[in-house]
Amino acid sequence: MPSCSTSPSRDGGLVIDGKKVKVELPTCEEAKKNRVIVLVNGQYLHTVFGSGAEPFIENGWTMIPLKALADAFGFEVGWEQSQEKITLKKDNKNIIMHIGKSEMLVDGKNVNLGKAAPTIKNNVTFLPVRQLAEILGVKVDWNGNTRTATFTDSK
Repeated sequence: MPSCSTSPSRDGGLVIDGKKVKVELPTCEEAKKNRVIVLVNGQYLHTVFGSGAEPFIENGWTMIPLKALADAFGFEVGWEQSQEKITLKKDNKNIIMHIGKSEMLVDGKNVNLGKAAPTIKNNVTFLPVRQLAEILGVKVDWNGNTRTATFTDSK
């Protein structure tokens, strides 16, 4: 793991949707402790640090932003605000999930996500990716030392 160096200022800024947003950057030690790296078919999952859309771990599940998941796995995404309903379509798979609910429908059959459920954090929708990957036949590996989740499409 790379060593840490300190910088004189931890303040930074980003431009999100045309607005400058002040970002409080963590120390290197904090970043190493909390970061989650996600690789999909050998490519890093790109999220902008400080945007609120960084992957994180909750109850042992890697949660990634819906947009990043859709891009990485080639999903067509539908969203119904009134029901907080997410629809994911890929090939012959049809997955329906709801924010805060640990059950999803996969091709009309109930699948329980255990303690994980789609959630909204920092105005970003996050999904528990491991169960979705397994349903789609994607191999999933976790390296606890580097905090890296690796997803490899078997197709």
